[in-house]
Amino acid sequence: MAETDTGPENRRDRRFSLRVPIYVSIGGEVVRKTVHLESRDISAGGLSFETGRDVPLDAEAQVVLARAGEGATPLAIRGRVVWTRQIPESGRYLVGVRFSDFDGLTREELAARIEQLASA
Repeated sequence: MAETDTGPENRRDRRFSLRVPIYVSIGGEVVRKTVHLESRDISAGGLSFETGRDVPLDAEAQVVLARAGEGATPLAIRGRVVWTRQIPESGRYLVGVRFSDFDGLTREELAARIEQLASA
């Protein structure tokens, strides 16, 4: 998978155009429970995903990366919604989450896992 455009100068993490199954809980409510969401791009600093729901800015988010490498257990990461955009053609939304707390791993370990998935 290719690395996506790094965009704004203030991004400090490599972004990868990588689709991994995720579960996202916003304010305690699971955005999708029975159907896995997929990230659109991901880095050690955050990810974006597409959804049919308008998610409020600054909402707390609990993200579970369901596939975080071969043999790896799912990763739980807390973050905050930092941007949303509606897709005019479909009416769906793109949502950007900035990670803040990592359960059971460091930011550097997450970066290494993401890079490993992208090169597989």
